[in-house]
Amino acid sequence: MAKQHSRADRVREYAATVEMAAVPVAAMSMLVRAREARDWPSADPPEVVFAATTVDERALPASVWVALRRDDVDGAIDAMTAASQTTFLIDSREEMGEGYRLQTVEETRPLPEIELLLAQLSAMLEIPVDVLGILAEWGPDDPRTANEIADLFDRRLGRYEGSPPRHAAPNPDGLTMSVADVVDVLRLSDEQTRALATLVRRVQVTLTA
Repeated sequence: MAKQHSRADRVREYAATVEMAAVPVAAMSMLVRAREARDWPSADPPEVVFAATTVDERALPASVWVALRRDDVDGAIDAMTAASQTTFLIDSREEMGEGYRLQTVEETRPLPEIELLLAQLSAMLEIPVDVLGILAEWGPDDPRTANEIADLFDRRLGRYEGSPPRHAAPNPDGLTMSVADVVDVLRLSDEQTRALATLVRRVQVTLTA
């Protein structure tokens, strides 16, 4: 009974872990849809470029980009899970194997690899991965997420007719900048970018004169 109870707990933990992936994946869906709304310079469609962008010799498939484009968070998680090399241990038991030797048999399930998604999008779109990490942590319901994504692409590609309005008014007493702007203007190192990312996760940062 204790063993069965433990396995049931692990199954629930696995389900909760997968459910938590919906927040960063939904934020990346906003990013992908914002990029799709602007002109695409390559002859290859973005999902093909995404699949061809490798991180440590690995890449998520084109179906992940397609699902993100459609705002299909569950579909994106399913595609990421199918390609995953990261597993969650559900149960472990001893069984008699060949030669009457005990062997350990593990029951595992794959987990969606959020870090790989962020790294692959970062390499493809040339956005610092720490900036994407901030967006992923904020999630789709935080107004700062839409603002930051619009700033990222407006600065690189120019505004377009469908650009969403900013939720925060300009600060008359100082200068308000996006995370990406601060990284670019100050030419921050990776370590400094991570420090800025940690700070912004805790409080919304406004740079004053």
